[in-house]
Amino acid sequence: MQTSQFMRAGRRSAKRARGSRGGLRFAPCGKCNSHESEMLQKRIGLALVTSTLATACGSTRAETANGEVSSPATPATAHTLPEGTLMELALDQQLAAATSHTGDSFSATVANPVISLSGRPTVPAGAHVWGHVSGATSSSSATSLTVLVLDFDSLTYARRRYPFAANITSADVRKQGSASSFESVRSGAAGAVLSSADKTRVLRGAGLGAVPGTAISLGRSGDNGVLPAGSRLSVQTTQSVMLR
Repeated sequence: MQTSQFMRAGRRSAKRARGSRGGLRFAPCGKCNSHESEMLQKRIGLALVTSTLATACGSTRAETANGEVSSPATPATAHTLPEGTLMELALDQQLAAATSHTGDSFSATVANPVISLSGRPTVPAGAHVWGHVSGATSSSSATSLTVLVLDFDSLTYARRRYPFAANITSADVRKQGSASSFESVRSGAAGAVLSSADKTRVLRGAGLGAVPGTAISLGRSGDNGVLPAGSRLSVQTTQSVMLR
């Protein structure tokens, strides 16, 4: 008798298990997207805090856009700009996802000279770096992010042009209050450099494919985040260049 009861109970459990497999309930897509967006912003905010703390502590390592950490390099001579060189740039014009479009060119001025081990300047202050916008997204909801993807092309000074490739390691994103006033963006994600995985996720969500360059979060909808003219970009070179 007990054996028969156990068998009937087992059959009922199996039916319930099959029913649950065939009728799994999923949260509405909007809720999934909202949760994913919140998790993404938490990761980006944590990355921004980590980057800020590393800078404040005088860290000797820089995190690239791909999430890789590499040690900075110092030019051995004035004729070589090695991979890993850290540079400070100042944007020559304002960049914003609302007004910047894929393919738009931009330039930045080298703020501080790059000094070689020999004591001679490898790249002088005032040199120019040229690049282009390789991707831009506008936030479609209050929880989604606005992202700008920037890629570098060349370095010019002393009437010469050299190839230039670098990752942006930090950016000074501001909130545009009016035509001429800016303030710090309060969004924890603003100014963060996205990892390769987060960059792919955001661009895919905006219907864009893979693009080269560093993705910078400008914050959420309503933040009006921009990179004003004169704002600083910290970069680390990703290729060695011979300078004449």
